[in-house]
Amino acid sequence: MFQSFSEAFLDELRSIKNSTYKLLLLSFLPLFSFALIVSIFYKGVVHDLPIVVVDNDKSKLSRELLKNIDASSTIQIKYKLNSTKEAISLIQATKAYGVVIIPAHFQKNALNKIQPKVTAMLNTQYILVGKILTSALTQAVMYSAAEVEFVEGLVKNNIPQSSINSANPIQLQVRSYFNTYQNYFLFLVSALLPAIWQIFIVVATLVSFGSMFKAKEENLFFRDKYIFTKIVAKLLPYTLSYTLLGMLYLFYIYGTLGWTFEGSFSITIFAMFLTVVAYQGIALLFFVSGFDYARSLSLGAVYTAPAFAFLGVTFPIYSMNGFALFWRDMLPISHYIELQISQANYGADVFLEIDKLLYIFAFWIVFLPVYFMFKKRLAL
Repeated sequence: MFQSFSEAFLDELRSIKNSTYKLLLLSFLPLFSFALIVSIFYKGVVHDLPIVVVDNDKSKLSRELLKNIDASSTIQIKYKLNSTKEAISLIQATKAYGVVIIPAHFQKNALNKIQPKVTAMLNTQYILVGKILTSALTQAVMYSAAEVEFVEGLVKNNIPQSSINSANPIQLQVRSYFNTYQNYFLFLVSALLPAIWQIFIVVATLVSFGSMFKAKEENLFFRDKYIFTKIVAKLLPYTLSYTLLGMLYLFYIYGTLGWTFEGSFSITIFAMFLTVVAYQGIALLFFVSGFDYARSLSLGAVYTAPAFAFLGVTFPIYSMNGFALFWRDMLPISHYIELQISQANYGADVFLEIDKLLYIFAFWIVFLPVYFMFKKRLAL
């Protein structure tokens, strides 16, 4: 058995050494992809979103409102126009994300208690941008309204604290849990990197076995009763490499960048190893279903590429329909991400992670049909 294992393991190491493509799949390509994602989201917080303003009042109060809007770190008043039509054309040209229109007689109506309407037209095709702008504009308008109430109260009773209470009769205290920095990098990148990682695992596995059968070099498995041992040995260099790559992104996010990891690194790394092997088994299942290299790569792409959408990070799990939940359960990465989040953010007890580990481990059962299909193929 050991001889069969070492023969297959060393054969695969030689194959990797002599294949630029395999070397790229194990090193440069995943590292480049990780670096690209990090560089895109490194700022972590959305700011200076360009908008257009149309001030039809040009009063002191309208200028104060625009000052409060521009003071928001989220918004940048990039254009000031006199025509609503021109302002909308800038949105259509994607030069701005929204238009704020202040009506005529804005100050007069506000002081006379005739509630004026400030109109904001936002490009909600970008859902995240639309929500951020809505929140920031609402906050700026409410702050300006409170300033007006404060000045009126101060004129009436000349008591600053009473005027403040009158302007803001109800206070809301918000405490953020888990992502206390309210940083998009933390929850997006920590899920995007594993989503990319699982694609490389599947592709590398298919390249390893697919290129071997394409070149008709499967004689490595002939005349040997230890077929499964050789399959494991051939997979091992990739198993170790992608587990190390997974550890690299994990320690980068929760080590180098200083984000707090509340739970156990060891249980997370163990789940990472289980996930790598699970994806290798699934990739082989795609391949042995017809021993068609090109077709198996297509199946692998269909299976792994949309995975990020089903992780429950950007879209809540409880709002998914039955098919989406089924597809999510069929992805080992979704169970791994659950464990990573519960460990990183909540510091969950290790015993509470057993079900997630079992879910991932259950995917290893695909090695049974893989073994029998290999055996049947080699017997032909």
